[in-house]
Amino acid sequence: MATAEMKNAPPLYGWAIACAAGLVGGAVSFLLVGIEGNGSVAIAGVVTLLVGLVFTIAERPAPPAKTQADVTLAPATSALATPAAVAAPTAAMTSAPVVEPAATAVEEGTKPTMLSAPVGAADDLKAISGVGPVLETKLNEMGVYHFWQIARWSDAEVAWVDGSLNFKGRIERDGWIAQAKTLAEASPAKPPA
Repeated sequence: MATAEMKNAPPLYGWAIACAAGLVGGAVSFLLVGIEGNGSVAIAGVVTLLVGLVFTIAERPAPPAKTQADVTLAPATSALATPAAVAAPTAAMTSAPVVEPAATAVEEGTKPTMLSAPVGAADDLKAISGVGPVLETKLNEMGVYHFWQIARWSDAEVAWVDGSLNFKGRIERDGWIAQAKTLAEASPAKPPA
């Protein structure tokens, strides 16, 4: 049996939190404020919808960045500008190539040196504020296993990783480089000589 993948579906955990918030809001309005019956139910529904919408909007992925290839159009010809060409398309017009958008956005910056495997034991990258298990897995898949790798990133390399992971400046905001330098000093994993 084939499985269907839901695209653009709202985050279910966000709606679960919204339902819990609605129940709490309804219970508080009923028990503490004294709003009875349908009033408490209405408050619970409104709280659920508001919190659910906030999570849905907040978790929506960013649209892909437009590149020059996305906005490049086929060159105009003088035949296209005539009324006869509009009324009766020619064979050249119907067989004109279609310009398709680029598959991936052009990445800025310089790709940092990546490893095919950790040197010794991999560092626990989750020790960096803002890096969770999913992000650690993505970094490992890219070839980042150690604090010393992150500590050595230049601004151009930070820009590349930031663009590759669609972080929008998160690496600088969370101070990954400074954290990685501190953690690298205490880590047993050292860069190869």
